[in-house]
Amino acid sequence: MSNSTHALRSRAASLRALAAAIETTPAMHLDRDAGIDTWRGPRPAACYRVLIDAQRRVHEAAEELRREAWELELRAEELEYLARVLG
Repeated sequence: MSNSTHALRSRAASLRALAAAIETTPAMHLDRDAGIDTWRGPRPAACYRVLIDAQRRVHEAAEELRREAWELELRAEELEYLARVLG
C-alpha cells in the first residue's frame, strides 16, 4: 500500500469514526426523554420540533461524512488498481 492510499484509507476511517461519535453523543438521544410534556414555555411542541430538526441535520451531516469516506476508499482502490496495472 502506497503512502497516498494509506493516507486516503486513514482519512476515511477517521471520517467514519467522527460520524459514529457524532451520532452517539447524548444530545442525539434527547428526543427519548424530551417529549412535549417536558418543555417549559408557551410553545412546547415548537421546541420539540426544533430539537427533532436539529437531530435530523446532525444525522445528515454524519451520513455526508460516511459518503466522503466511501469516496476516499474508492479513490484508494483506483490508485491501487492503477499501481498494479502500470507497475
